Amino acid sequence: MHKTVDFESSKTFDNPIYIDVRSPSEYLKGHIPNSVNIPIFSDEERALVGTIYKNIGSEEAKDKGLEIVSTKLPDIIRQIQSHYKMGKRLIIYCWRGGMRSKSIVSILAIMGIKSYQLIGGYKEYRNYVLKQLASFKIKPEIYVLCGSTGVGKTNILNLLKKINEPIIDIEQLANHRGSIFGQIGLGQPASAQSFDSLLLNELEQLNNSHYIILESESKRVGNVYIPDILYNAMKSAKRILIYADLEIRAERLINEYFHLNMQNTQSIADCINSLSKRLGVKKTKQLLNYLESGNIRQCALTLINEYYDPLYGYEKQNDDEFDLVVCSNNLNEAANKIINYLRKTGR
Repeated sequence: MHKTVDFESSKTFDNPIYIDVRSPSEYLKGHIPNSVNIPIFSDEERALVGTIYKNIGSEEAKDKGLEIVSTKLPDIIRQIQSHYKMGKRLIIYCWRGGMRSKSIVSILAIMGIKSYQLIGGYKEYRNYVLKQLASFKIKPEIYVLCGSTGVGKTNILNLLKKINEPIIDIEQLANHRGSIFGQIGLGQPASAQSFDSLLLNELEQLNNSHYIILESESKRVGNVYIPDILYNAMKSAKRILIYADLEIRAERLINEYFHLNMQNTQSIADCINSLSKRLGVKKTKQLLNYLESGNIRQCALTLINEYYDPLYGYEKQNDDEFDLVVCSNNLNEAANKIINYLRKTGR
């Protein structure tokens, strides 16, 4: 009889490792953080087996699956065994805790390799994540970095992270910068499944900290949404305003979006075109002309003055609306000022 375990119990194991035997695309869409993908089927093989199951029958689909797996099974077992030899507790999962994970756990048992099948598979884990995020109790004080585009909020978060300050970079988890230009140069944005799992993992790891530092965000970041428990905490958080000179902000915007080889020009042009309803046809054409003529600095300055600053409105707010105000012309000095403030008030 093969062994099974639910996710909550598996978290108490010493040295656990989660082996995801689903196809690469399933894994990419969402998986347990730090799990290892050792797929039984490629995406194409999975589609083929599914088609046979739908059009012919389950027995024929099982036969085809067995035929595919038989040639690659020794390598799959070797990969899993390598983790076992390192003293890891093996937890094997597929989509619903079905045939894929059960067959691997059964084979491992025959070979004398102890492993567990995750009850309910990734689907049950996903339900666990959603339930946790709906009821999670955030214990640390929340501090949010506020400020206009280009002031370096994300740069400061990265500097704080390097010295092990408790930060959560929501934009990194979402793989999106949280603005209309936010996906440029980043590839595919994170799925909701991936974002939720990574965020819960961060919250659990940092929940015994005195405080957590985040960047101020809208409810939606790219394709994902910040869960209410965190978004409400951010709205009532202590606020740190970051500001910088306009020319420095423009330079940072250029470094962020306009690569030296201009490989993102078309993507930027597409985003500018999408602003025509907000900016009007005349301003939109002006921005495109700056871009096409290579006048990148003027394009960045105009975007800041005509789009970003009116959108977020930090320039119109008074300093006394914030708990701390920091100039970020020098990012290291800004990070140090924030650290000194947090160590006085956050502990």
